[in-house]
Amino acid sequence: MSGFGYNVNGFGSFPSRGPAPIAVDYVICAGGGAGGSGYCNGGGGAGGVLLGTASAVEVGVAHTVTVGGGGYAPGGSTQGINGSNSVFTPGGTALGGGGGGVGGGSYYGTDDGKDGGSGGGSGYGGDGGSGTSGQGNDGGTGANGYAMASGGGGKGSAGQNAGYPSPGAGNGGSGVNINSTVGVNISIGGGGGGGGTGTVSPSTASDGGGQGGFNYTSTNNYATSGTNFKGGGGGGGGAASGNWDGARGGSGVIYLRYPDTHTATFSAGVTLDGGTTTSGGFKTDKLTAAGGSDTVTFSVG
Repeated sequence: MSGFGYNVNGFGSFPSRGPAPIAVDYVICAGGGAGGSGYCNGGGGAGGVLLGTASAVEVGVAHTVTVGGGGYAPGGSTQGINGSNSVFTPGGTALGGGGGGVGGGSYYGTDDGKDGGSGGGSGYGGDGGSGTSGQGNDGGTGANGYAMASGGGGKGSAGQNAGYPSPGAGNGGSGVNINSTVGVNISIGGGGGGGGTGTVSPSTASDGGGQGGFNYTSTNNYATSGTNFKGGGGGGGGAASGNWDGARGGSGVIYLRYPDTHTATFSAGVTLDGGTTTSGGFKTDKLTAAGGSDTVTFSVG
């Protein structure tokens, strides 16, 4: 007897169906924002980070993947440029980190940090940029009247406010460890430190964020860049002509973990760091480059 599309009372046949969907654990990290350039400038905000599980990812269907680059620091007296977004369509879009603000008020540029996945820190006269709920935190506030800028926000915490004499330039916000999500024991998504000058210590940063620039007499530390593949914010520039340029943000990254009964096939523009690893019944891929038209397709086997 021919089927009607359902199996009723033992008669008929099932219609043709594709493979069952699978659960995919993901970490989607956007590119970090650059630190501001000018005179004691805010640190860049970390790229937004999305952590989770897509419970019903279709097999045999191409899903978009994009890895965002870090923002750059144009130099002069300018806010840092925001990082670029990262995408895994079943998991969502992580927004690029906000660029850091310029210190010194209207004479030098725009004090405020930019909004982003995490907000950029401000120059010493402004307010931090806003982070995006679920992706990151706000940048800190500069020390009004003192040449101390604040840190950019991170996935784990907001950028530190600057102050004089304590704490000086604000530290970058902390990131997040991704081991519980995809089984990779590293921390990503830290904000960049703010730039400063004077008798206090330079700002610090962690989890991929760059340190802010700092100068005092013979000490002349340059801002450092956010770490690639961690979405870290770049450090804000200091106060001397030799070190007041901010540093770029770190590029983003995507991690995908899925059952080892399946295979992921990527389009030509995707770069994997170290290939596919297999452990505990799962495969894990680390994507370090993917353009706007790149895809991943899961298949059985």
